[in-house]
Amino acid sequence: MRLPSEKLVLDRATPSDVALRASTVGYLAFLAFAWGGNYAWTKLALADSGPWAFNALRYLCASIVLGAILLARGREFSVLPLRGERLPLAVIGLLQIAIMTGASTLALTMIEASRTVLIAYSMPIWGMLLSIAILRERVTARVFAGVVLGFAGLAFLCAPWSMDWTSPAALLGSTLALGGTLGWALASVLYRRRSWRSDFWSQTFGQFLAATAVMVPAALLFEDRGVRLTATFGGVLAWNVLAATIVAFYCWARALDRMSVVRASQFLLLSPVFGVLLSAAVLGEPLTPALLVSGGLIIAGAGLSSARPASAEPTSTDRSR
Repeated sequence: MRLPSEKLVLDRATPSDVALRASTVGYLAFLAFAWGGNYAWTKLALADSGPWAFNALRYLCASIVLGAILLARGREFSVLPLRGERLPLAVIGLLQIAIMTGASTLALTMIEASRTVLIAYSMPIWGMLLSIAILRERVTARVFAGVVLGFAGLAFLCAPWSMDWTSPAALLGSTLALGGTLGWALASVLYRRRSWRSDFWSQTFGQFLAATAVMVPAALLFEDRGVRLTATFGGVLAWNVLAATIVAFYCWARALDRMSVVRASQFLLLSPVFGVLLSAAVLGEPLTPALLVSGGLIIAGAGLSSARPASAEPTSTDRSR
């Protein structure tokens, strides 16, 4: 249910409004940190495991841990989403977790990681188009300019002009990455399409169950490497389960509950920039001037998209339970 008092607009804002906006920015900042840095950590883990096995373990363990936590809350709290919401949330989980993760994993076996990142974080563009088509949202010139600036910054970082776009592997890998990105964008728009009665943790658990039901059989079918249990692998898996999966998808649901897909996804363009910085610190990969230019463009685009004129009417609210 929408609560009119909880607006994300600062004109005539009360302290509770400011706190709500700050918490939303906090959710998005954590996502940029957790998902952006995950490229570097996962690269370390893949020395001890194949990608299919790693993803299956990630979502299986996340389902077990979150399910145990929800059970421990007591009978007055629901573990699963409420009836009538289970199937829609399962579809959203399949789109933004199983399809996005599976397609990106396959793409990484055919194309460069930088190209996969470029395509994956084109999500604000597809989210904007799907929001117009499905939600009938109006996109202002300011938001459109912000999306263009942000994607320009991402392109500057990944340098698509230096990539091969003609070979069969490049075409197939790029198509798979784009398919996963479209699944993520569609899931985000479908989530915004309705108000949910289930609490956020139950919503997240329902999505994990649907994704796990696909990812585990996929690993059994397609994985050709074993898993070597090392301290590095265990640490990275634990980080993925707790931070990059359980907490991150909860934060994404909270952010989408409060703001449009376009504005929320704009902030996620900071993820690859943070990922490059962490890769430099953890993996010793070089930093280039392009990173600074890219980061500046992305931050400018996010600021432009999220800013509102002083006369703007509130259009986004928190649909808290």
